Amino acid sequence: MSLDRAASAYPHLFSRFDLGRFTLKNRIVHASMTTRFAEAGAVSDRLIAYHANRARGGAAISVTEPLGVLAQHVGGPRVDVWSGRNNEGLRRWAAAVEAHDCRLLAQLQDGGRGRHEDGRPGAPFGASALPDDLSGGVPHALSAGEVEMMIADFVRSARLLHAAGFAGVEISAGHGHIFHQFLSAHANRREDRFGGDLAGRARLLTELLAALRAELGPGLLIGVKLPGEDGVAGGIDMAQARAITGLVHATGVVDYLTWCWGSHAESLYWHLPDLHGVRAPFVDKIHALAKAAPGVAVGALGLITDPNEGERIVRDSAADLVMLGRPLVADPAWGIKAAEGREAQIRYCVSCNTCWHLISTHATLQCDNNPRVGRADEADWRPARAPGAGRRVVVVGAGVAGLEAAWVAAARGHRVTVLGAGAEVGGKARLHALLPGGENLSSIYDFQRLSADRYGVTFRLGAAADIDAVMALGPEVVVLAAGSTPSWPAFLPVEWRNEGLIPDLRQTIAALAPRSGREAGTAFIHDQDQTAFTYAAAEFLGRRFERVVVATPRERIAGAESLVNRQGVYRRLHDRGVDIITLVEPAANSRFDEGEVTLAQVYTGERRIVRDVALMTFATPRIPDDTLAAPLRALGVETHLIGDCFAPRWVLNATAEGHRLGLSL
Repeated sequence: MSLDRAASAYPHLFSRFDLGRFTLKNRIVHASMTTRFAEAGAVSDRLIAYHANRARGGAAISVTEPLGVLAQHVGGPRVDVWSGRNNEGLRRWAAAVEAHDCRLLAQLQDGGRGRHEDGRPGAPFGASALPDDLSGGVPHALSAGEVEMMIADFVRSARLLHAAGFAGVEISAGHGHIFHQFLSAHANRREDRFGGDLAGRARLLTELLAALRAELGPGLLIGVKLPGEDGVAGGIDMAQARAITGLVHATGVVDYLTWCWGSHAESLYWHLPDLHGVRAPFVDKIHALAKAAPGVAVGALGLITDPNEGERIVRDSAADLVMLGRPLVADPAWGIKAAEGREAQIRYCVSCNTCWHLISTHATLQCDNNPRVGRADEADWRPARAPGAGRRVVVVGAGVAGLEAAWVAAARGHRVTVLGAGAEVGGKARLHALLPGGENLSSIYDFQRLSADRYGVTFRLGAAADIDAVMALGPEVVVLAAGSTPSWPAFLPVEWRNEGLIPDLRQTIAALAPRSGREAGTAFIHDQDQTAFTYAAAEFLGRRFERVVVATPRERIAGAESLVNRQGVYRRLHDRGVDIITLVEPAANSRFDEGEVTLAQVYTGERRIVRDVALMTFATPRIPDDTLAAPLRALGVETHLIGDCFAPRWVLNATAEGHRLGLSL
């Protein structure tokens, strides 16, 4: 890392900082992110590589995902610390991170009664026998003795972690998990010493803190993530958060504090803010809460994605540490790229929450903008030259799948030409970037275009590619990444398809985006798509039309989105007065030309009419644009289909398949 460059561009972000007995190389902290890279409860090479890459990429502290630190965690998916069977793996993990002058901290946490999957939890426990705000599952209320055993388990595991070389622990006391459940009067109705007033409700946390310091001495770093506002009636507001902070500070054992927002409730989405709100939305509130803990280091957390944001936070004394979760999933070398003036080469987080969706459904951690999460060589990776470099490769499609394949193949030494129908690169992602909350999507194709230019990719944009145009380039390999097209709705006359009378939602946004002003009447969206693009478009149309109606044959909208994204969609659309009608299909005999759409209930056939429709559009299942595949193969050309051109799915699949194909050529 070029410290001279860092000192001049981001002198505060890259300044050293004393924390406990350690001097940190900078202010960058990898915030805890669940990876699910453990293998049958054991430390895996991939898990070690994940954290080592963030350390090598510039982080001064890396906080693990929640580990198996209680007796009841043994046999589960977490890395098993409590039993002691992973001591050697834990040592290898800590050593791999420490090798890059980075401190490894283990997160101590339990979900308690919390569950965000469908159905009831298997054996939940909590502060009181009260239902979880999301799943409705009622937990076993821990006895005072069981709480004391839990504290002992946490301390036992912390001792094993410290012996393995971990620099310390972080207690995750927010997000509606077990500590939060004890702290909140909404979830804690106990009458023993672990309930009652705030001091009683905080006793689990404060006694654990005292026990950790007494057992492990001054050398162990102890951080705490506390709840800020949790958005639950009768729960924790700023006044309560300030009082809790004061109680924790009074223990005198904490090295750093940070705060998170939301709870295991309808406010769950607060802890993963996206671009539908302001950037770094919690920094001012964190700064205010920190006043209740003078002398303790403070971490800023929540939608901090750019080095300039981190620099301002430290420079303005809003916080001492800059805690990055999703941004360091997207690019583990975020730090060294910023320090060396290579900010344009950062693969920025797009705040899409694909990572959270995957890990919350028990898949391994992946990222829309980083196809190499957990690879051994992930940090600041560059493609190696291919043994058969120099092949003529034609990529049809300039969306994120085609761009990823193009730049990787070019970096490996192939001669690559990209044909794109649009005047600019980006495809559907570029259109989505024009909509509310979509701004950061541009960072995906901006990075890809810059990489393609750096490695000499030729672009021919602004004309749809036919078989003659492709073959004129003499390709040895053709990559079809032309995307997909919304299917024509069955309730509309087939002859209207080529007349442009009813545009699909993409066409609608492309036509309206350059225009300004409001229009009279109702904008009607037939929704079979169920993805974020549709609802961002509904918000956009809400600014242009007097009324917006979203109608779907499904039982709810946003069914294809993660829980946290779906919560945000519902909140925004309801706040903006969008009418959501479920379990209905437009009837073929609707008087579309007179501004009327008749909706039939999918089970009963009951009819209702939406009137004064000034704009009708649809988001339907997409059909791959793969018509070139058969003629190319008939001509004997090696042909590959990727992204939506293979099968319509997600940005995650597009970047992953483009990357994988580029490496295979």
